[in-house]
Amino acid sequence: MNQFAISVLVLLIGAVVGALMEKSSVYLIKQRVNTLKHPQFSGSFAKTIFWAMINAIIWLFFVKINGLDARTLEYMMLFSICIILSAVDISIKKIPNELVLMTLFVGGAFIVTGQPLASLGMNVFGLLIGFIIFFLPALIGKGAGWGDVKYAAAVGFCLGVYGIISAIIIMTFFLMIYAIYLIISGKGNLKSKVALGPFMASGFVSVLILNLINTNNHLVDFGMFF
Repeated sequence: MNQFAISVLVLLIGAVVGALMEKSSVYLIKQRVNTLKHPQFSGSFAKTIFWAMINAIIWLFFVKINGLDARTLEYMMLFSICIILSAVDISIKKIPNELVLMTLFVGGAFIVTGQPLASLGMNVFGLLIGFIIFFLPALIGKGAGWGDVKYAAAVGFCLGVYGIISAIIIMTFFLMIYAIYLIISGKGNLKSKVALGPFMASGFVSVLILNLINTNNHLVDFGMFF
């Protein structure tokens, strides 16, 4: 199959999956709340098209960077889970356990099949690092919730020790930008409660992209991204 045919196929499948992702987010939200007065990410044909386009374009982006292989498929699935999780968390400030388990399953499946089992310890250590960093704030009720703790642990398992540290640094950077926006716009302050899931997901996806770029084009050379 030539590159053009692969690109078209990825776009089509990505678009279909993107539309299904919207339905999945609605289902997960409805399982947790009785009513949602202002659905932010669903409820119109335009929003469905947006879901389809975003997922299809990012899937194609991964394929163009790394080709269509097992690692690319892993990153495509993890990205799609991140998008659903972000939509749900922004809407109802909850991270579904189903999405945490899916993140663990996808990451774990490719870790076991794609690398020596001897290196699995770094992933387990990454899980512990993610859990500990978010556990303490959740324990005292400052910022993080228990869903954030579980998700950070799952991300840590997927990325390993250095990867989860990188993801948290990037997450903090995005949080700082958002905090500045809230203050400047007058919509909040440093004490405003925000959904942390999307920021953790953005750090997660950023590290995945940096991994692919570094592996294939050597544009960055940070040991922490391996």
